[in-house]
Amino acid sequence: MGFSLKRIDGFITALLKRETDPINQARIRVLAYIILGYIFYSGILIVAYILEKEMLQLIRAIFTFVSCFVFLNIIKNFGSWKVVSHLIICFLTLTVWSNLSIFVMGVNVATLQYVWFACALGFYMHDINWAWFYSAMNVLPIVIYTATDNNFYFLGSGPHHIALNTYIFVICYNFGFILFLHYYFFKAFHRNFTNLTYAKNELKELNEKLKLTLTDLEKLSKDRMNFLSTMSHELRTPMNGVIGISNELLLQNPRADQEENMAILKFSADNLLALINDILDFNKLESDKAELENIAFDLHILLENNFASLRPKAQEKQLDFRFEMDETIKGKVLISDPTRLTQVLCNLLSNSIKFTAEGAVHLSAKLVKQTADLMRIQFLVEDTGIGIESHRQDEVFEAFVQASSSTNRKYGGTGLGLPIVKKILHMFNSQISLTSEKNAGTKISFSIDFRYTELDLSKIETIRNKPAELGHLRVLVAEDNHVNILVIKKTLERWGISPAIAENGVQALEQLEKEDFDVILMDLNMPELDGYETSIAIRNLQAQSKSSIPIIAFTATTNNNVSRKILEAGMNDYMPKPFKPEDLFDKLQQLNAVKSPN
Repeated sequence: MGFSLKRIDGFITALLKRETDPINQARIRVLAYIILGYIFYSGILIVAYILEKEMLQLIRAIFTFVSCFVFLNIIKNFGSWKVVSHLIICFLTLTVWSNLSIFVMGVNVATLQYVWFACALGFYMHDINWAWFYSAMNVLPIVIYTATDNNFYFLGSGPHHIALNTYIFVICYNFGFILFLHYYFFKAFHRNFTNLTYAKNELKELNEKLKLTLTDLEKLSKDRMNFLSTMSHELRTPMNGVIGISNELLLQNPRADQEENMAILKFSADNLLALINDILDFNKLESDKAELENIAFDLHILLENNFASLRPKAQEKQLDFRFEMDETIKGKVLISDPTRLTQVLCNLLSNSIKFTAEGAVHLSAKLVKQTADLMRIQFLVEDTGIGIESHRQDEVFEAFVQASSSTNRKYGGTGLGLPIVKKILHMFNSQISLTSEKNAGTKISFSIDFRYTELDLSKIETIRNKPAELGHLRVLVAEDNHVNILVIKKTLERWGISPAIAENGVQALEQLEKEDFDVILMDLNMPELDGYETSIAIRNLQAQSKSSIPIIAFTATTNNNVSRKILEAGMNDYMPKPFKPEDLFDKLQQLNAVKSPN
């Protein structure tokens, strides 16, 4: 007996494999129990009706018995349990009608049981529309019959007499299945509602924990940003001194052995600065704190400057290093973020130079689409370097990953260059495309849509190329770090400028009261009054000649928040530390050109 029940349960479990919804699983299970029960039920009736020689009842019982096997096979082979449930309800409905018209010719207990059974199955197995339809198909005939016949209700089996024991068996069995149907479905619904309530409570607790976790993560992210901001300042400030003094020493006609040592020192300092910048930049991009600027620039000049800065490295390796640009792009003023574009191109070109021992590194800028106000420009960087194996080409865009461990040992680097490029291009709504072959070279391309204008840059170029006459500029340097003071002072003195020095914001205001200046170089982190407070105080001075002095901020912390605060404090521009002498020279030259355009 136990073995048989186990086999039946295994058979029913196999029927559930196609269905994942727990309610539907309960429907299939109860449908299978009903069909199996009616095989047993109709089998007993077949024997009883044969013994009683009740042919019409026997035919109906045989039909029921055969139909049950057909229904099981439909569910097993096709999973069409809904079709089977419709057929069963239709069969029960026909039983009700046949009882009214043939077998009972009235309403007895068994007929009412079939009505209840059909209505209950309609509601439990199907949606509300089908349930009402089947209920109407079963209840209305009873109501009509009762309204038109005086014989309302009786307990007997009807004109086709069957043995009392068989009739009692039919009634009890039907009652049993009606009770089982209600019991099983209410049990299934109760279990599911209990599970839903439990899941809801669990979800609520999980949400509370998630909120706490998110709060902790936000605090951790904020602390990380503050830490990196502090580290940015703390790392860049001494690097400013190392690189600045290295530059100065190299310009003082050192001996050959000294020049070699200082060149190594400068090279190492530049590499360390690049490493610091990569880590800080990646953190900024990873936390979605970076935003693109909209600045007018000449792409041809930007590419020339990029090539000029990287040409020495390419020449050291005797590489064919050049770039090509469509003539239609020249003379156009693009409006976008030249700093981020420079970062992308420098990363790609530096990589190509690093990983190319001999051959060529080329850059091309090609116009692929143009409208009245937009230009789509495709950039292509190609080299004849070591290449990247096909199965590693996606991985090189992941942070801290390089093409192989041997690459890291031989060439060094953090593995942040290409991930930074990918994130910046995503900000430009662009995607990077890489084609590479091991030991044959690499091609990397991307396209960017730029807004552009036809502005005339001839005046700007005239100013840019005009010989510098900076010696007459009166410059106030507000800086508390003595190494930085030395670096800035030596840099300015090389251009004939003798700066005044203020070691905090209070001293800067005092100096400004005593004399006039053409420009102020303002450090942001100073004692007494910091750069922001000092700049606000300067902008609030009564004398316009002093309140309108151009202020260039010097900061070792570069992010969007700092940039915004610099502008809000009334400063005109800023330079990151360590600064490049040529960048400072360029800014002072432009200020000089504005003050005396002739």
